[in-house]
Amino acid sequence: MIKETKIIKQKIFATLILFFTLGMIFSSLEITRAADNANINISQSIDAGALSLTSVNSDINFNDLTAGQNAVSLMEMENIGVTDYRGNSAGWAVTTPSIGNFVDNTTPANQITLSNSLLWSPGEISNLNGSDITNVTAGTDDVYLNAERTLMSASAGDGDGEFIINNTILNFEQEPTDNAGNYESNLVLTVA
Repeated sequence: MIKETKIIKQKIFATLILFFTLGMIFSSLEITRAADNANINISQSIDAGALSLTSVNSDINFNDLTAGQNAVSLMEMENIGVTDYRGNSAGWAVTTPSIGNFVDNTTPANQITLSNSLLWSPGEISNLNGSDITNVTAGTDDVYLNAERTLMSASAGDGDGEFIINNTILNFEQEPTDNAGNYESNLVLTVA
């Protein structure tokens, strides 16, 4: 009986050694398999878009005034849009140079100097399509358009996406000495 117990113990021990050996072989095979690599390079090109400026309205007509008096005529400039898809976060500014005089259509000698009679107050800026509006700001309020003025701007590092400015007030101040007539001038906006 003791001999049989000893033989059973030897068989159990031999079986354990066999399982241990097989376990070592298979685990080393797994490690070898896991060491295989495949390197795949992935690339994506993104082309630069454009910086652009849009305006929905091309005409702004002030209210009729009567000659010989001090009067004020207010109008709103709406829907001036900037799109910056250049992808470089360079910033931008929408500006206008000094505006020329109002010139009478029928008597060109009749002119109103706009350097002290037309001013603006830039309105509110909105972002479109989730664009980040950080550091996108409106220009200075109540300034005469007698020099280059900024309607809105974005500092370097900001301004990517789409933005619109509305409710910019244009204020014409009539003097009693202004002649009667139908006057026109041109407001040019540029984005750069």
